[in-house]
Amino acid sequence: MSVELYFFLESPARPENVGAAARAMKTMGFERMRIINSRVHEQEQAQWVAHGAQELLEQAEYFPTLADGLADMDLVIATTARRRGRYQHYLTPREAVAQVNNKAVQRVAILFGCEESGLSNEHLSQADIISYLPLKVSYPSLNLGQAIMLYAWELSQGLAPEDEQKNNVQQGNAQLRVLQHKTEQLMDSIGVSQQEKLAEWVKDRLPVLGQRDLNLLHLLYKDLERALKSRG
Repeated sequence: MSVELYFFLESPARPENVGAAARAMKTMGFERMRIINSRVHEQEQAQWVAHGAQELLEQAEYFPTLADGLADMDLVIATTARRRGRYQHYLTPREAVAQVNNKAVQRVAILFGCEESGLSNEHLSQADIISYLPLKVSYPSLNLGQAIMLYAWELSQGLAPEDEQKNNVQQGNAQLRVLQHKTEQLMDSIGVSQQEKLAEWVKDRLPVLGQRDLNLLHLLYKDLERALKSRG
């Protein structure tokens, strides 16, 4: 199967913006939308603005929390308008697309925050990759529909052909999730707190490794597990 891309809208406030998002998605060939903690896509104003993409609103999946909506995703890309917090590695939309192409993943989420406040640090912590648009001005003035259009265009242009995607996916889904879990276990076993800079650096860098590096790291972890068990 080819990569399935899902556009997540966290707590959208205005139905018009969700309608614009649906229209942008359909224009670029995408149709999977998930709405978190909001029902504005069901309002009539969203239908008006969608103009030809109303079926995306009707088929949109609703989830009460972001964790619920992301539960079946293999890779999560969160978008932000500014650099912030502890996150050191930000990818442009084009770089984020390259990460999708380089990994054995099937279901990919691209997450957008509320128009009024964006994504919180708690939301960002649930993502594997943080992406931002390198705008020419310091004050970001893009609305939700515009941001989704820009990402949708980049994804439509940059995603690998379906045959190549299929080959990547067949290498093994959700490997990144397994490695993240094993990393946390390894850090705990050697006494490294998840809040220490080393653990945070590993957490940030792991999702941007290429598939070949992920495969090698998986083998390394197996050897480390055997070594730790033999000492125990």
